Amino acid sequence: MINILEGIRVVETASFFMGPIAGRILADWGAEVIKIETATSVPPHDGDRVRGTGMARGIVNGDPCCNEFVNGNKKSVGINTFVPAGRKLQQELCASADIVIHHMRPQDAKKLGLDYATLSAKNPGIIVACTSGYGLKGPVASRGGFDATAYAARSGMVTDCTSDGKPFIPFMGYGDVPAGTYLATAILAAYVNKLKTGKGEEVTTALYGSAIWTAGIPIMTAQYGDKYPTPREAVFPTTKAFKCADGKYIYLMGQVWESVIDGLCKIMDMPKGAKKKWPNYFAASASNAEITAILDEQFIQHDRDYWEEKLATTKIPFEIVNSFADVQKDEQAWKAGFLVKPEDSPYETGIPVAPGHFKSQGDVEVKTVNVGENTREQLKELGYSDEKIDGLRSKGVISEGDQFESDRFDITKPGTYYNKVFSQLK
Repeated sequence: MINILEGIRVVETASFFMGPIAGRILADWGAEVIKIETATSVPPHDGDRVRGTGMARGIVNGDPCCNEFVNGNKKSVGINTFVPAGRKLQQELCASADIVIHHMRPQDAKKLGLDYATLSAKNPGIIVACTSGYGLKGPVASRGGFDATAYAARSGMVTDCTSDGKPFIPFMGYGDVPAGTYLATAILAAYVNKLKTGKGEEVTTALYGSAIWTAGIPIMTAQYGDKYPTPREAVFPTTKAFKCADGKYIYLMGQVWESVIDGLCKIMDMPKGAKKKWPNYFAASASNAEITAILDEQFIQHDRDYWEEKLATTKIPFEIVNSFADVQKDEQAWKAGFLVKPEDSPYETGIPVAPGHFKSQGDVEVKTVNVGENTREQLKELGYSDEKIDGLRSKGVISEGDQFESDRFDITKPGTYYNKVFSQLK
């Protein structure tokens, strides 16, 4: 396990993706991340709703792999925050942290005592990080934000990243994952400042602002007439995808024309005198349509494996075009440690790890816990006795892991609450 952030205590009250992705990154890198989840004593709740609904289309019993992706390496405390005693526990846990992550609107956070002003009065060095759809100012700041809307739709991505300009359906986490990653970055910057000054900070990251940052180049260059979606004929002849004989594609990113034309003449049947006809980038760019047609004709003659082997002998940057399903079978993804399989998982699905690797720290492992598995441990750290904890448990204020029916989200087991709900929606 990586322990580069060991000693940092994080309490996360956020659910779904954006805030929890920030927590997952900190947990992967060694921080103690305590996730407050709705106690299983509160029907029909089953902790973070990601545990129960899953994110895979057609899976309605829950998706363990999705929960491992979003909440891996965290600890879990199950609290009924719908009652005063539960809200008090939530406030105490948050006040004990170095970092708090939530996804509440400012007025809601203040009402629950989880806003920066309230928490910093108890813990001056605390960092409180929250998410939003559109930021804290502006005409739609109070509007609820989802990644498909605030991130993908309003930024132009759902139309300008397609081939035909028609809005596409973003995949789950399309904006939440990058925005959550940016939130983790801001949190760590605030923590560095705390180490220098001793002062806490309030950190916010918005889906819309994250999208504008992510798509910063096209958002700027569209003002100068760049076309989006980008037509194939609008880019340099060797910076696009080509179809091979087996129906698969290979993508070239060859912009240094002098080395590209050398490589093409080496592995392909290029026209005689090609190097003299197209001696530089500008000449090749002016003959985009002609060169593209020649390459289309060449690539379609052999399968992709053939071209991958040939291109590897040149200086032309290239890559195979995968589908999402292909990535799970990609040896490179596994060998490089980008995907890992939890030791106790009955599924073969690889879980992505936080995109940062530290030479001296080893590899990331992904572990998960049941709802409330760490409740007793965390409350005892706050000074609660076993007798007091037992009393809270008997009243349904908290839940512990041994109360959780761990197979209720088994995707092979019918009849759960989520089956019943989603069957009515179909």
